[in-house]
Amino acid sequence: GEKVTEIRKESSGNKELYAKFIEMKMIDIAAVTNGTVGHSDESDNKVHTVSLTAYRIGETEVTQELWQAVMGNNPSEFKGAGNPPDGSEVQEKRPVERVNWYECIAFCNELTKKVAELGESQCVYSVEGHIYGTTDAAAKKEPEMDMSKKGFRLPTEAEWEWAAKGGTEYKWSGINVESELENYAWYSADSSGKTHEVKQKQPNGYGLYDMSGNVYEWCWDWYTYTTPTGGQDPTGAASGDYRVIRGGSWRNNAGNAARAYRGSYRGNRSLLLGLRLVSRP
Repeated sequence: GEKVTEIRKESSGNKELYAKFIEMKMIDIAAVTNGTVGHSDESDNKVHTVSLTAYRIGETEVTQELWQAVMGNNPSEFKGAGNPPDGSEVQEKRPVERVNWYECIAFCNELTKKVAELGESQCVYSVEGHIYGTTDAAAKKEPEMDMSKKGFRLPTEAEWEWAAKGGTEYKWSGINVESELENYAWYSADSSGKTHEVKQKQPNGYGLYDMSGNVYEWCWDWYTYTTPTGGQDPTGAASGDYRVIRGGSWRNNAGNAARAYRGSYRGNRSLLLGLRLVSRP
């Protein structure tokens, strides 16, 4: 199944112009009991088992237009006259990047507030007893997460990788042989040094696009140098120096695009790095 939400896009200037909507599609992922993630190729992500409560995950990475509609700005590097999209690709539908981890946390809550059937009561992230917001993000405050809420959030590392597998044991999202990776991923071999409109390549078995390549995607978890702990709905280490990023990017090689490859980044902004949303059904 899937869930489509329409987010109102404010017209700049005359508010009487007809409202445009951005369609955001989330794909249902069934509950998982003792599913395997990890891969023998990865020293810090050996094969291990996880169990996951049912969830939804974005069909695509968060686009520049969705971030703009929710936050009122577009921090992306890949926009404007200096960084035009390829060919007939649509600028606004390229993934947002140059968003730090904390800004993504605030974005999740802001989006939750905008969706009528969710609203403030379903916001996942809080800090010091209030809903986590842009001021908290600017101060890089560490949020608390309530996964029982139905609002939008970053995926846990386990949720991300299970979705990237797409019901297979493939090394990349959608494919198992590197020679065919360019049909599924924008990476160093085929990206021409830039991001691309989402949904231009083949999807994986769950109907998810760009899980390998285009931009890296933030996860909730702190990075550890050893294989993550499995179990029920694992959320990673209690603290750390780096957050987990997944999926590789337009600049990285095929190895980084592998679905079990664990990247790490300090929580700062990067033109290689965006996000994908998850939520509870």
